[in-house]
Amino acid sequence: MTLTARPLREQHRLFEVDLLRFAAALMVVLLHYTFSQGQLEYDFAPSLGAVTQYGYLGVELFFLISGMVVLMSAWGRITREFVASRISRLYPAFWVAVTLTAAMVAIVGPQGRNDVTAAQYAANLSMFPQLANIEYVESVYWTLWSEWRFYLILFAFSLLGITERRTHWLLWGWLTASVALEAFPVPPAAHAALALIVQPQFSHYFIAGMALYMVRRFGFTARLGLLLSGCYANAVKEADSRIEELGADGLAPALVVAALVILAIFVVMILAATGGLRWMRWPWLSELGAMTYPLYLIHFTLGVVAMNALLPAVHPWLALPLVIAAMCGASWLISAKVEDRVRPALHLAIRRLLRVPPHKMPEQTASSARATDQATVGRT
Repeated sequence: MTLTARPLREQHRLFEVDLLRFAAALMVVLLHYTFSQGQLEYDFAPSLGAVTQYGYLGVELFFLISGMVVLMSAWGRITREFVASRISRLYPAFWVAVTLTAAMVAIVGPQGRNDVTAAQYAANLSMFPQLANIEYVESVYWTLWSEWRFYLILFAFSLLGITERRTHWLLWGWLTASVALEAFPVPPAAHAALALIVQPQFSHYFIAGMALYMVRRFGFTARLGLLLSGCYANAVKEADSRIEELGADGLAPALVVAALVILAIFVVMILAATGGLRWMRWPWLSELGAMTYPLYLIHFTLGVVAMNALLPAVHPWLALPLVIAAMCGASWLISAKVEDRVRPALHLAIRRLLRVPPHKMPEQTASSARATDQATVGRT
């Protein structure tokens, strides 16, 4: 039964989601700057760690936002256009980030970092170096591998044809598969193969995000509410194993606190999907949204090097906001001077390569595509 049915319509850019994406990026930035595993010459963890250690949940927020806005992008688009939009969105800033990080490692040789070889650099430019068993230039890039596997599911789904009914089947089926894969004994090799597709550790965030787009498009229903509740429950269940993994990085988040933060993430995103945050739709937030993806990509190694360079002359508590501001400025430059110039040409080239027919999208689809193009870790 529909609780708050409303006419089918797409709205313009979700500025409030831009703010949420930027907040997610800052959570990750603060986590890495305060838990740098000895790479920083000043340890912020004793004073900030009790709070900033939960910054890892910024990635989970990214995935939830990605589920919402990427389904928005795929809905009504032909499959090849969806592929062109994803490639042209993710690669320009990524190429710049890989190059800057590799150059910084080569020039400065930060403590705890291995040299970046030519083969490693070239493999990273593909965004999939793990396929050749090569390490990422920057550890934070691992989220892009999760994003692309999500895109693959949507790619296959779009070939079938995206409809409201089929989307419900996909979301419930994916969540069921995620729970079953973790609940029932499966041979290790089979589990690894299935987990590569199902992503049981993070699938609930993508699923919840897609459900929230359904809420936004068709209205809140009891079925979608039940699905969101199931996603939250599975997120809390998986949070325990996630916390165990984070122990290797010196983090010790409490499951109860993590569950409350995850609940807050779900509540805020439900408000965004239902229009509860429309009062925050300030156009200038688009600038924050535009810099979020580059900020996520470049902040760690470049920021740690900048912080260590400042620390001999600047108090650590002044150096921290200065470096964050500098990383934001660099990220804005990448967005404005690289992405905005390279992306259109790359998008056109890929459309021609894939032989995407020229067409005029319906206005509601075009507006959603424009909104989504800035909204993904992903401009996942």
